[in-house]
Amino acid sequence: MQKATIFREYFVNKRRPYFFGFALLSISCLLQLLIPEYMGQFTDKLKGHELTYHQAVRYALLVMAAGFGVAFFRSVSRTYIFRLARVLEMEVRSKLFAHWERLSAQYFNNQRIGDLMSHAISDVGVIREVTMGGAFMVMEAAVLITATVTAMVITVDPWLTLFTMLPLPMLSVLAYTFNKRIQRQSTEVQEAVATLTSRVQEFVAGIRVVKAYVQEKAEVDFFTRDNQDAVEKNRQFARSNSLFGALSSGVVGLSFLISVVFGGVLVLNGTITLGSFVAFNTYLSLLMGPVENLGKVVNQLQRGRASEDRLLAIFMTEPDVVDDTEAVESIEQLDGRVDIKNLTFFYPEAPEPALRNISLSVPKGTSLAIVGRVGSGKSTLVHLLVRMYNPPKGTVFIDGHDIHEIPLKTLRGQVGIVPQDPFLFSSTIRENIAFDPCPHSEEDVLEAARLAQVYDNIIEFPEQFETTLGERGVSLSGGQRQRVSIARAVIKKPSILIFDDSLSAVDTVTEDLILEGLHSVMNDRTTIIIGHRISSVRHADQIIVLEEGVIAERGSHESLLAKNGIYADLYRKQQLDEAAEGLPAEECVEQQKPGMKLKGGLAL
Repeated sequence: MQKATIFREYFVNKRRPYFFGFALLSISCLLQLLIPEYMGQFTDKLKGHELTYHQAVRYALLVMAAGFGVAFFRSVSRTYIFRLARVLEMEVRSKLFAHWERLSAQYFNNQRIGDLMSHAISDVGVIREVTMGGAFMVMEAAVLITATVTAMVITVDPWLTLFTMLPLPMLSVLAYTFNKRIQRQSTEVQEAVATLTSRVQEFVAGIRVVKAYVQEKAEVDFFTRDNQDAVEKNRQFARSNSLFGALSSGVVGLSFLISVVFGGVLVLNGTITLGSFVAFNTYLSLLMGPVENLGKVVNQLQRGRASEDRLLAIFMTEPDVVDDTEAVESIEQLDGRVDIKNLTFFYPEAPEPALRNISLSVPKGTSLAIVGRVGSGKSTLVHLLVRMYNPPKGTVFIDGHDIHEIPLKTLRGQVGIVPQDPFLFSSTIRENIAFDPCPHSEEDVLEAARLAQVYDNIIEFPEQFETTLGERGVSLSGGQRQRVSIARAVIKKPSILIFDDSLSAVDTVTEDLILEGLHSVMNDRTTIIIGHRISSVRHADQIIVLEEGVIAERGSHESLLAKNGIYADLYRKQQLDEAAEGLPAEECVEQQKPGMKLKGGLAL
């Protein structure tokens, strides 16, 4: 979508349905013009003592028939136009969701969940209101004002019509005066709602932390502050709307005053009949509703413009990671050989590189382990392998193909990644494991659960694999969530399997069971393991140690221990921790003294 096209494109694409709704509404408006005519004729006959009982009944039936006709065509046209608005709401929300799916991870790193929810619900809702009530009122005003003014000029008096209409252009002046204020306040209201939504979402997601740190009162204070801000923004918006509405009503009242005074003079002078005067004021009463509605439409349009600008800002945001023009569509299967050559990577707007001069090769079917301190670039490296971010061209290769040449669908379909923070959907355990778009049999799901060592836990639940999880899988323990996430990656049977510190929430015994269960899976595919525990990486074919984005050490477990560097230091500390777990506190202190021996005989 390009600038300012949400409304325009929809009206152009739906011009025939809208024309049909406009035709139905026009019939309703034209039928309304019969009522003043009948009222004028009735008044003249009544004043001239010419009205008979049968004529009175006839006029009553005519007015009633016109009223029923107006109600019928107005309700049908209203329903038809409102249905079109609901279709627009559905289409815009669907396009918004689809566009979000195209955007890169970096976009969501800079967005609050509450803002995204506000865009999908509040802003799209405003778009629907504009194309629903706004479109209806504009159509009605266009037909009714034109037809009514024409009838007033032709059937009553052109000069009376002219003088009565003189105050109405003031409505345009008012609309112009309030235009920017209402648009600005509408944007502030939407932003306040987004902030409030973010506050609620953050509270719900972090409820356990809030309770653990006894921060209920502080959270209530934060919420109260944001809630009061939202109320104040809405009050300001309501004040502007009310003032605009009151001034508009004053303009309309001035037109009625001119009609009564000047029209009364014309009746006394005999220029127009009393029936014409009654008809004129009935015409005017029909006219005032659409004229006042125009003021409401101006407000709706300003709110719609603010929401449209917010949505267009999203639609005009292009994803950072897309299929390159040189992507080879014929690449549909990967063997799994990974080569990285002189990779240096900067995060957007970061002054220092996250990775520097990384070069390594992982042959097909072998395993690579990555260890290092927090922030050393381990997760960054594997994120580049699935192009969550774009590595520089000519630095990352899979099966000899530059990663930019591989279609994203193929790349991500052939790589199974178990993230550091496992995310589970609010659905059943079965659906979470079989999340891969390819169909999987019951046996596939069970086998994946067994390999991830979570099968025994699942069958203990009353509903077993049909157990519905809470939001983000909150009804499972951290270790169970990690193992379900592992099962979800394993069931894909990918060419490259990545574990991003995905065993941190399980004990060492379960870790050994998982690694043993995955041994057959890892044998015939390339495996990359990020781990903090040496026990989870020691059997890898090659191990690299990252330090501040640079490969500080590389080799096998034994060769790295022999180097007595960073890796060996990490190993000794973990050995000490494991040894200390079963010892009294004072013994642990003694154990840390230089020269002491651990149970394994390793000197510190």
